[in-house]
Amino acid sequence: MANARFLLRPRWLLSHALVALLVVTMINLGFWQLRRLDEKRDRNALIEARQDEPVVAVEDLLAPEATAREVGAARYRRVTASGGYDDAATVAVRNRTQDGAAGAWLVTPLDLGSGDRVAVIRGFVGLTADGSAADAPAPEGEVTVTGQVVAPDRLDGTAPDDLAPLLAEDGVLGGLVLAESSDPPEPNGAEAGGGGGADSILAVPPPELSEGPHLSYAVQWFIFTTIAIVGYPLVLRRVVQRRGKEVDDDADREPDELAHQGG
Repeated sequence: MANARFLLRPRWLLSHALVALLVVTMINLGFWQLRRLDEKRDRNALIEARQDEPVVAVEDLLAPEATAREVGAARYRRVTASGGYDDAATVAVRNRTQDGAAGAWLVTPLDLGSGDRVAVIRGFVGLTADGSAADAPAPEGEVTVTGQVVAPDRLDGTAPDDLAPLLAEDGVLGGLVLAESSDPPEPNGAEAGGGGGADSILAVPPPELSEGPHLSYAVQWFIFTTIAIVGYPLVLRRVVQRRGKEVDDDADREPDELAHQGG
């Protein structure tokens, strides 16, 4: 197609390059979403497998000197922890949201009978007027918490930095416990009739066993890619046809103009 040579001009070459870059980017985004889907499925399978294992005392799974690999091996295992809370050492993990509300997690070390301590994610609280986390005192006396092991390095946001000083203390186990229930219950928790006041503490829900929107997002990116791959050549074809028609019209007008001049 001799009349399509204009598509090799610099501005058209730039257009071709931009469309090619867009196609490559969309393909990569589609495969990235599929990889995220595989990660979610693997995580869900791990959670289900760990939840089927027997509930054990947390000190039987973790030690203060536990490595990240050892903590990861215990992740999502259901455990119990018994002892007394050190309420004065509570840490507020900032920038958390739950049910659309902004707030913080309250993480309090629990002194175990072995002499070690484990950091317990007791629950979520809202913010006070000055933007700080609401105060919700921990249960007093001997407490038994049932929950699942959380790996600190898997937490997002400010959580790793907020918890680092507590987890670095001597005798603190390497993993956290996400509390599902407490005996006795939290004084300001739903089990004790709370859950409505400014200082109420709500249980933090465990990870959802869902695949998320990754598959639908991947399909969307591949559809966009198909539209670009099929649509761009069609656009170029129409441009070439339009240019060719303009050339033909110009050629038809030239004899008429010459005849008019000769007359």
